[in-house]
Amino acid sequence: MPSLILLKSPGGATAGVTYTLAGDLFVIGRDADTCQIVIPNGSVSRKHAQIRRAQGQFLIEDLESRNGTVVNNQKVSAPTPLKNDDRVKICDFLFRFHDDRPTLLRPAASAESDDVFEVEEGNNTTVRHSVPRAAAQQIIDTQPAERLRALLDISTSLSRTLELEPLLPQIADALFNVFRQADRCFVIMLDAAGRMVPKVVKSRRPGADDDHRFSRTIVKRCLDTSQSYLTEDAAADTDIGPSQSIAEFRIRSVMCVPLIAADGTRLGAMVLDTQSIAAKFREDDLKLLTIVANLASVAIEKAQALTALVSREKERKEIEIARKVQVGFLPKAYPGLQGYEFYAHYSPAQSVGGDYYDFIALPRGRVAVVLGDVAGKGVAAALLMAKLSAEVRFCMLTEPDPASAIRLLNEQLIQGGIGDRFVTLAAFIIDPASHQVTVVNAGHVNPLRYRTAAGDLTEVVTNAESGVPLGAVSGWEYVAKIVPLEVGDTLLVFTDGVTDSENAEGVPFRPDGVRRAVQTDSVIGADGRPHGVGDRLVRAVTKHAGGHPQFDDIALVCFGRVEGGPITTTGSHLVPRLVE
Repeated sequence: MPSLILLKSPGGATAGVTYTLAGDLFVIGRDADTCQIVIPNGSVSRKHAQIRRAQGQFLIEDLESRNGTVVNNQKVSAPTPLKNDDRVKICDFLFRFHDDRPTLLRPAASAESDDVFEVEEGNNTTVRHSVPRAAAQQIIDTQPAERLRALLDISTSLSRTLELEPLLPQIADALFNVFRQADRCFVIMLDAAGRMVPKVVKSRRPGADDDHRFSRTIVKRCLDTSQSYLTEDAAADTDIGPSQSIAEFRIRSVMCVPLIAADGTRLGAMVLDTQSIAAKFREDDLKLLTIVANLASVAIEKAQALTALVSREKERKEIEIARKVQVGFLPKAYPGLQGYEFYAHYSPAQSVGGDYYDFIALPRGRVAVVLGDVAGKGVAAALLMAKLSAEVRFCMLTEPDPASAIRLLNEQLIQGGIGDRFVTLAAFIIDPASHQVTVVNAGHVNPLRYRTAAGDLTEVVTNAESGVPLGAVSGWEYVAKIVPLEVGDTLLVFTDGVTDSENAEGVPFRPDGVRRAVQTDSVIGADGRPHGVGDRLVRAVTKHAGGHPQFDDIALVCFGRVEGGPITTTGSHLVPRLVE
């Protein structure tokens, strides 16, 4: 009688307990009212997993438990057939599945096993079968010379084809060469959603190639159990049940074999059927077809791996091009504004990102500094960032004041259809004649001013003085604020990737981290110029993260009035440093 035997438990006292599987459904969990096998442990879910009997086979299924169910060191993600001596682990409880009935082997059975088939009780037309790798050579040794040559041709042909699309028709052609009695051949693959898709349909009957109907019942059963399947008389097979495709095509005999990857992943199936009564498929045919399926599975898996590799390489090159294009939108040099110093840093969370900054030369010697953050990250955010950079320049150069420029920018982004994305942005107009900065904030992190003389760090605009993010509300009236700059004053503006940067414990850098890096350190003599402030803040964020992955883009701009002229280094603060 099939059973589960407890091998190991956290306490060790109950090892050896046997749970007999005498019914059709056995729920495993800690709920004594609903579970047939009760594990009273807090790490086990109320209904953790279930074992059900289906057509003589026992399948285990995880019931969306917190900690998962493991069979032979593989996490269960779909109903999984159990075979004798399988190890089932639920949290810290280890069981052995014992089945003293005749074993139905799968293609992944041990190398010492012999090939096994089973004839359904009460129905002598249905055969389930699988061929372990060690038994395959014995079957090959008994094949006629013609079939041996065909197998050799199949192996050679499949090994030479590295792309999936031309490979599948070759498999169908090879099957027709080996199984001369077959009238139709299907090579069926599972798509990403697990749907059965006939990729190749081949028929000896004229005009039948366009009909893609096949017995989904047989294919599903074959894939669910990972076993080959043969019915010698499909019309009379009660195991299949009524089938329109079998009736319409007057199908007599059907073989179906699964295509399974080395790790047990189901790739698809191959189906052969015939109308001939005299030349119906036999058990030897099924064994041979299973060997062909093993060869085909290896070839398909290699082709899929190559396709995925080529796709990843293509994507990598496209992202690299996008990265170079995005870097091209960033300024190549700092403004040459007498008595002012600038610093910028940019680090995307992915190869490309949605943070953006720019320096724009305006009439009368003025300079615009803008920094924005597009919602999201990756390619989609980078594309919107590219659009934003062009729109910002146009608005800043055509509108009479920064508030009007941001209002126009907001309307253009809304009319451009940016969907459910939005952009936070801070804009500054530096007037070197009056040493005043006009600030407009559209929902961005409030800019800060560090005053070296006083050693204080304060917001230059408040939440009440800030507007909504760009793209959020049409017709919003943004307002500007004038901020005077003294020698030694530095303005800081950055994206929330700075304050949200986390360490390995999940603790964010927070605004307090900015204050510590800029203000507290300065009290003991740290550099208060824009370059020193910006570089110190970047180093503090990097140290806080401690190598923890960066989950958001980071952009930072510092500028302010200095004595003695700005630091003019180019290699460390411009493009080579901006993108890290």
